[in-house]
Amino acid sequence: MRDFTTGTSDALELTWDAWTGSAWDRHLAVAGLSALEQSWAYGEALAAVEGCQVRRALVTRADRPLAMVQAFEKHRFLPLAVLRILRGPLWLEPGLAPEGRQDVLRLVKRAFRLARRELLIWSPELAEEPESHDLMSGCGTRQMVTGYSTLVLDLQRPAVELRAGLHGKWRNMLVAAEASGLSVRLAASGRSFDWLVERAEAFRRRRGFIGMPSVLAQAVARAVPDKADVMVLTAHAGRDRVAGILLFAHGRTATYALAWTGAEGRRLRAHNLLLWRAVLELRERGLGWLDLGGVNAAAAPGVARFKLGLGGRLHTLAGTFI
Repeated sequence: MRDFTTGTSDALELTWDAWTGSAWDRHLAVAGLSALEQSWAYGEALAAVEGCQVRRALVTRADRPLAMVQAFEKHRFLPLAVLRILRGPLWLEPGLAPEGRQDVLRLVKRAFRLARRELLIWSPELAEEPESHDLMSGCGTRQMVTGYSTLVLDLQRPAVELRAGLHGKWRNMLVAAEASGLSVRLAASGRSFDWLVERAEAFRRRRGFIGMPSVLAQAVARAVPDKADVMVLTAHAGRDRVAGILLFAHGRTATYALAWTGAEGRRLRAHNLLLWRAVLELRERGLGWLDLGGVNAAAAPGVARFKLGLGGRLHTLAGTFI
Protein backbone atom coordinates (compact mmCIF):
# COMPACT_ATOMS: atom_id res chain seq x y z
CA MET A 1 0.00 0.00 0.00
CA ARG A 2 1.22 3.46 -0.87
CA ASP A 3 2.31 5.66 2.00
CA PHE A 4 0.26 8.85 1.98
CA THR A 5 2.55 11.80 2.59
CA THR A 6 2.57 15.51 1.95
CA GLY A 7 1.86 16.71 -1.57
CA THR A 8 2.19 20.24 -2.93
CA SER A 9 0.78 22.22 -5.84
CA ASP A 10 2.19 25.72 -6.36
CA ALA A 11 1.40 27.50 -3.09
CA LEU A 12 -0.94 24.76 -1.88
CA GLU A 13 0.04 21.97 0.48
CA LEU A 14 -1.89 18.78 1.16
CA THR A 15 -1.03 16.89 4.36
CA TRP A 16 -2.38 13.38 4.87
CA ASP A 17 -3.20 11.53 8.07
CA ALA A 18 -1.47 13.74 10.65
CA TRP A 19 -4.71 14.12 12.59
CA THR A 20 -6.40 13.32 15.87
CA GLY A 21 -10.15 13.26 16.31
CA SER A 22 -10.20 16.51 18.26
CA ALA A 23 -8.05 18.33 15.70
CA TRP A 24 -10.17 17.05 12.80
CA ASP A 25 -13.42 18.08 14.44
CA ARG A 26 -12.08 21.56 15.21
CA HIS A 27 -11.62 22.07 11.48
CA LEU A 28 -15.05 20.58 10.86
CA ALA A 29 -16.60 23.27 13.05
CA VAL A 30 -14.91 25.94 10.93
CA ALA A 31 -16.51 24.46 7.80
CA GLY A 32 -19.93 25.56 9.06
CA LEU A 33 -22.45 23.58 7.04
CA SER A 34 -20.78 20.17 6.93
CA ALA A 35 -21.55 16.61 5.87
CA LEU A 36 -21.70 13.76 8.39
CA GLU A 37 -19.71 11.65 5.90
CA GLN A 38 -16.70 13.93 6.44
CA SER A 39 -16.77 13.72 10.24
CA TRP A 40 -14.22 11.80 12.29
CA ALA A 41 -16.90 9.56 13.82
CA TYR A 42 -18.31 8.55 10.43
CA GLY A 43 -14.83 7.70 9.19
CA GLU A 44 -14.10 5.52 12.20
CA ALA A 45 -17.52 3.88 11.88
CA LEU A 46 -17.14 3.04 8.19
CA ALA A 47 -13.69 1.60 8.87
CA ALA A 48 -15.18 -0.67 11.53
CA VAL A 49 -18.21 -1.74 9.48
CA GLU A 50 -16.65 -2.11 6.01
CA GLY A 51 -13.03 -2.82 6.89
CA CYS A 52 -11.78 0.13 4.83
CA GLN A 53 -8.91 2.44 5.67
CA VAL A 54 -9.59 6.10 6.36
CA ARG A 55 -7.37 8.79 4.84
CA ARG A 56 -7.71 12.37 6.01
CA ALA A 57 -6.05 15.45 4.59
CA LEU A 58 -5.94 19.20 5.11
CA VAL A 59 -5.22 21.55 2.21
CA THR A 60 -3.43 24.74 3.22
CA ARG A 61 -1.86 27.80 1.64
CA ALA A 62 0.86 29.49 3.72
CA ASP A 63 -0.37 27.49 6.74
CA ARG A 64 -3.93 28.80 6.26
CA PRO A 65 -6.48 25.95 5.98
CA LEU A 66 -8.51 26.03 2.78
CA ALA A 67 -10.22 22.63 2.72
CA MET A 68 -10.42 19.26 4.43
CA VAL A 69 -11.14 15.87 2.90
CA GLN A 70 -11.74 12.35 4.18
CA ALA A 71 -11.35 9.38 1.82
CA PHE A 72 -12.08 5.68 2.25
CA GLU A 73 -9.72 3.11 0.74
CA LYS A 74 -10.52 -0.52 0.10
CA HIS A 75 -8.80 -3.16 -2.00
CA ARG A 76 -11.92 -4.57 -3.63
CA PHE A 77 -10.25 -5.89 -6.77
CA LEU A 78 -6.64 -6.63 -5.91
CA PRO A 79 -4.27 -5.09 -6.73
CA LEU A 80 -6.54 -2.10 -7.54
CA ALA A 81 -7.29 0.19 -4.59
CA VAL A 82 -10.74 1.80 -4.73
CA LEU A 83 -10.99 5.12 -2.91
CA ARG A 84 -14.22 6.96 -2.18
CA ILE A 85 -14.71 10.58 -1.21
CA LEU A 86 -18.23 11.18 0.09
CA ARG A 87 -19.36 14.82 0.17
CA GLY A 88 -15.87 16.24 0.31
CA PRO A 89 -13.79 18.27 0.40
CA LEU A 90 -15.34 20.69 2.86
CA TRP A 91 -14.34 24.30 2.41
CA LEU A 92 -12.65 26.17 5.28
CA GLU A 93 -11.95 29.48 3.55
CA PRO A 94 -15.09 31.63 3.22
CA GLY A 95 -15.52 33.03 -0.24
CA LEU A 96 -12.74 30.99 -1.83
CA ALA A 97 -12.76 31.94 -5.52
CA PRO A 98 -13.52 29.33 -8.20
CA GLU A 99 -9.85 29.40 -9.23
CA GLY A 100 -8.85 28.52 -5.68
CA ARG A 101 -11.39 25.71 -5.51
CA GLN A 102 -10.12 24.39 -8.82
CA ASP A 103 -6.57 24.27 -7.46
CA VAL A 104 -7.74 22.38 -4.36
CA LEU A 105 -9.73 19.85 -6.39
CA ARG A 106 -6.83 19.24 -8.77
CA LEU A 107 -4.48 18.68 -5.85
CA VAL A 108 -6.86 16.14 -4.29
CA LYS A 109 -7.36 14.38 -7.62
CA ARG A 110 -3.61 14.11 -8.22
CA ALA A 111 -3.25 12.25 -4.93
CA PHE A 112 -4.92 9.24 -6.59
CA ARG A 113 -3.90 7.89 -10.00
CA LEU A 114 -4.66 4.82 -12.04
CA ALA A 115 -0.96 4.68 -12.84
CA ARG A 116 -0.55 3.78 -9.17
CA ARG A 117 -3.46 1.32 -9.43
CA GLU A 118 -5.83 3.62 -7.56
CA LEU A 119 -9.40 4.36 -8.64
CA LEU A 120 -11.07 7.40 -7.09
CA ILE A 121 -14.87 7.47 -6.94
CA TRP A 122 -15.69 11.02 -5.94
CA SER A 123 -18.94 12.63 -4.76
CA PRO A 124 -17.81 16.21 -4.07
CA GLU A 125 -19.58 18.68 -1.81
CA LEU A 126 -20.46 20.88 -4.77
CA ALA A 127 -23.94 22.04 -5.73
CA GLU A 128 -25.61 20.92 -8.94
CA GLU A 129 -24.76 23.88 -11.17
CA PRO A 130 -22.67 24.47 -14.31
CA GLU A 131 -19.72 25.89 -12.36
CA SER A 132 -19.41 22.68 -10.33
CA HIS A 133 -19.28 20.55 -13.46
CA ASP A 134 -16.65 22.89 -14.90
CA LEU A 135 -14.58 22.47 -11.73
CA MET A 136 -14.77 18.69 -11.86
CA SER A 137 -13.98 18.61 -15.59
CA GLY A 138 -11.05 20.89 -14.87
CA CYS A 139 -9.44 18.26 -12.66
CA GLY A 140 -9.90 15.49 -15.21
CA THR A 141 -13.02 13.70 -13.96
CA ARG A 142 -16.32 12.84 -15.60
CA GLN A 143 -19.75 12.39 -14.07
CA MET A 144 -21.00 8.82 -13.68
CA VAL A 145 -24.08 9.29 -11.46
CA THR A 146 -26.39 12.26 -10.97
CA GLY A 147 -26.41 14.10 -7.68
CA TYR A 148 -27.90 13.23 -4.30
CA SER A 149 -30.51 15.64 -2.90
CA THR A 150 -31.06 16.59 0.70
CA LEU A 151 -32.87 19.32 2.61
CA VAL A 152 -31.01 21.78 4.82
CA LEU A 153 -32.71 23.85 7.49
CA ASP A 154 -30.97 27.07 8.56
CA LEU A 155 -31.15 27.13 12.35
CA GLN A 156 -29.58 30.58 12.65
CA ARG A 157 -32.98 32.20 12.13
CA PRO A 158 -35.17 33.02 15.16
CA ALA A 159 -37.41 30.19 16.35
CA VAL A 160 -40.53 32.22 15.59
CA GLU A 161 -39.35 32.64 12.01
CA LEU A 162 -38.59 28.93 11.69
CA ARG A 163 -42.08 28.09 12.94
CA ALA A 164 -43.65 30.55 10.53
CA GLY A 165 -41.69 28.85 7.74
CA LEU A 166 -43.32 25.47 8.36
CA HIS A 167 -45.75 24.46 5.64
CA GLY A 168 -49.35 24.99 6.76
CA LYS A 169 -50.38 21.34 6.98
CA TRP A 170 -47.13 20.42 8.75
CA ARG A 171 -47.64 23.23 11.28
CA ASN A 172 -51.24 22.13 11.92
CA MET A 173 -50.00 18.60 12.64
CA LEU A 174 -47.44 20.04 15.06
CA VAL A 175 -50.15 22.01 16.87
CA ALA A 176 -52.22 18.83 17.18
CA ALA A 177 -49.22 16.91 18.55
CA GLU A 178 -48.49 19.66 21.09
CA ALA A 179 -52.09 19.41 22.33
CA SER A 180 -52.12 15.60 22.47
CA GLY A 181 -50.41 15.17 25.82
CA LEU A 182 -47.30 13.55 24.36
CA SER A 183 -44.08 13.97 26.32
CA VAL A 184 -40.64 14.15 24.72
CA ARG A 185 -37.42 12.82 26.24
CA LEU A 186 -33.83 13.35 25.11
CA ALA A 187 -31.08 10.76 25.57
CA ALA A 188 -27.66 10.06 24.12
CA SER A 189 -27.47 6.27 24.42
CA GLY A 190 -28.80 3.34 26.41
CA ARG A 191 -32.24 1.80 26.13
CA SER A 192 -33.80 4.57 24.05
CA PHE A 193 -31.04 4.31 21.46
CA ASP A 194 -31.28 0.52 21.26
CA TRP A 195 -35.08 0.63 21.10
CA LEU A 196 -35.07 3.14 18.24
CA VAL A 197 -32.32 1.51 16.18
CA GLU A 198 -33.97 -1.92 16.40
CA ARG A 199 -37.34 -0.63 15.19
CA ALA A 200 -35.91 1.65 12.52
CA GLU A 201 -33.85 -1.22 11.08
CA ALA A 202 -36.84 -3.57 10.98
CA PHE A 203 -38.88 -0.91 9.19
CA ARG A 204 -36.03 -0.16 6.76
CA ARG A 205 -35.71 -3.82 5.80
CA ARG A 206 -39.45 -4.36 5.51
CA ARG A 207 -40.02 -1.32 3.30
CA GLY A 208 -36.75 -1.51 1.36
CA PHE A 209 -35.52 1.96 2.33
CA ILE A 210 -31.95 2.94 1.52
CA GLY A 211 -31.48 4.82 4.82
CA MET A 212 -28.64 4.38 7.30
CA PRO A 213 -28.28 0.72 8.37
CA SER A 214 -28.47 0.08 12.09
CA VAL A 215 -24.95 -1.36 12.21
CA LEU A 216 -23.56 1.91 10.81
CA ALA A 217 -25.66 4.07 13.15
CA GLN A 218 -24.39 2.05 16.10
CA ALA A 219 -20.79 2.37 14.92
CA VAL A 220 -21.09 6.14 14.47
CA ALA A 221 -22.58 6.47 17.96
CA ARG A 222 -19.68 4.49 19.44
CA ALA A 223 -17.11 6.62 17.59
CA VAL A 224 -18.51 10.06 18.48
CA PRO A 225 -16.03 11.60 20.96
CA ASP A 226 -18.63 13.73 22.76
CA LYS A 227 -21.63 11.52 23.48
CA ALA A 228 -23.85 14.61 23.75
CA ASP A 229 -23.53 14.75 19.95
CA VAL A 230 -25.67 11.59 19.78
CA MET A 231 -29.25 12.79 20.18
CA VAL A 232 -32.15 10.36 20.62
CA LEU A 233 -35.54 12.01 21.04
CA THR A 234 -38.48 9.78 21.93
CA ALA A 235 -42.19 10.60 22.19
CA HIS A 236 -44.22 8.99 24.96
CA ALA A 237 -47.97 8.50 25.31
CA GLY A 238 -48.21 7.77 29.00
CA ARG A 239 -45.57 5.12 29.70
CA ASP A 240 -45.32 3.92 26.10
CA ARG A 241 -42.75 5.04 23.55
CA VAL A 242 -44.62 5.73 20.32
CA ALA A 243 -41.92 7.34 18.12
CA GLY A 244 -38.26 8.24 18.05
CA ILE A 245 -35.62 10.04 15.98
CA LEU A 246 -31.81 9.92 15.96
CA LEU A 247 -29.56 12.84 15.08
CA PHE A 248 -25.78 13.18 15.03
CA ALA A 249 -24.13 16.55 15.61
CA HIS A 250 -20.87 17.21 13.77
CA GLY A 251 -19.24 20.61 13.97
CA ARG A 252 -21.98 23.23 13.63
CA THR A 253 -24.30 20.90 11.73
CA ALA A 254 -26.55 18.03 12.77
CA THR A 255 -27.78 15.21 10.53
CA TYR A 256 -31.15 13.49 10.88
CA ALA A 257 -30.02 9.87 10.69
CA LEU A 258 -33.04 7.62 11.26
CA ALA A 259 -36.53 7.49 12.75
CA TRP A 260 -39.42 5.23 13.63
CA THR A 261 -43.09 5.94 14.37
CA GLY A 262 -45.69 3.37 15.41
CA ALA A 263 -49.43 3.47 14.71
CA GLU A 264 -50.22 5.46 17.85
CA GLY A 265 -47.36 7.83 17.13
CA ARG A 266 -48.71 8.44 13.64
CA ARG A 267 -52.19 9.09 15.01
CA LEU A 268 -50.82 11.65 17.47
CA ARG A 269 -48.43 13.25 14.91
CA ALA A 270 -45.50 12.43 17.19
CA HIS A 271 -42.90 12.71 14.42
CA ASN A 272 -43.77 16.36 13.82
CA LEU A 273 -43.35 17.09 17.52
CA LEU A 274 -40.02 15.26 17.73
CA LEU A 275 -38.48 17.09 14.80
CA TRP A 276 -39.65 20.47 16.03
CA ARG A 277 -38.25 19.80 19.51
CA ALA A 278 -35.00 18.70 17.86
CA VAL A 279 -34.84 22.01 15.97
CA LEU A 280 -35.25 23.94 19.23
CA GLU A 281 -32.63 21.80 21.00
CA LEU A 282 -30.10 22.25 18.21
CA ARG A 283 -30.62 26.02 18.21
CA GLU A 284 -30.15 26.06 21.99
CA ARG A 285 -26.81 24.27 21.54
CA GLY A 286 -25.65 26.85 19.01
CA LEU A 287 -25.74 24.65 15.92
CA GLY A 288 -26.36 26.42 12.64
CA TRP A 289 -27.84 23.81 10.31
CA LEU A 290 -29.90 20.63 10.24
CA ASP A 291 -29.32 18.24 7.33
CA LEU A 292 -32.58 16.34 6.98
CA GLY A 293 -31.08 13.62 4.82
CA GLY A 294 -31.88 12.36 1.36
CA VAL A 295 -35.10 13.18 -0.45
CA ASN A 296 -36.36 11.16 -3.39
CA ALA A 297 -39.87 12.11 -4.47
CA ALA A 298 -40.09 9.15 -6.85
CA ALA A 299 -38.92 6.39 -4.49
CA ALA A 300 -40.34 7.73 -1.20
CA PRO A 301 -42.84 10.54 -1.89
CA GLY A 302 -44.31 10.50 1.62
CA VAL A 303 -40.91 10.95 3.26
CA ALA A 304 -40.04 13.72 0.81
CA ARG A 305 -43.29 15.59 1.52
CA PHE A 306 -42.78 15.27 5.28
CA LYS A 307 -39.24 16.67 5.14
CA LEU A 308 -40.24 19.45 2.75
CA GLY A 309 -42.88 20.49 5.28
CA LEU A 310 -40.15 21.76 7.62
CA GLY A 311 -39.39 24.53 5.14
CA GLY A 312 -35.75 23.68 4.46
CA ARG A 313 -33.71 24.47 1.36
CA LEU A 314 -33.30 21.74 -1.26
CA HIS A 315 -29.60 21.03 -1.72
CA THR A 316 -28.73 18.88 -4.74
CA LEU A 317 -25.12 17.83 -5.27
CA ALA A 318 -23.28 17.68 -8.58
CA GLY A 319 -23.06 13.89 -8.62
CA THR A 320 -20.46 11.13 -8.53
CA PHE A 321 -17.35 11.39 -10.69
CA ILE A 322 -14.39 9.21 -11.65
